[in-house]
Amino acid sequence: MSTTIDDRVDQYVKIRDKIREMEKTHEEIIKPYKEALEGLNSLLLQHLQTMGVESARTMSGTVYITPKTSASVADVSAFWDFIISNNAFELIDKRANKTAVSDFVREKGMAPPGVNYSVTHVVGVRRS
Repeated sequence: MSTTIDDRVDQYVKIRDKIREMEKTHEEIIKPYKEALEGLNSLLLQHLQTMGVESARTMSGTVYITPKTSASVADVSAFWDFIISNNAFELIDKRANKTAVSDFVREKGMAPPGVNYSVTHVVGVRRS
């Protein structure tokens, strides 16, 4: 009895479903621990801020405040106008837009100069 492509696709779907089930179970198991850490994080941050310090050493370890930054563009036109008028190109990332590059390659048959372009293929499986 030989194995068919249908058998392999069936195996793939079953294994993928089992992984998702296990990941969901894992998320549910660790959820209360993550919530407890978030609560402790807030309490410790509040304590450091109340004390007016950036860190505190204890017998159990050192707690410290570390900045977490985020920058997103709210108004593309205003941001781009600022970049150009102030010659502030250091405020933007220098990377190729993969969708636009893919379109360019489709139209021109080659990548723009200075861009490494590649396509890899992976298998996708939809359940029946």
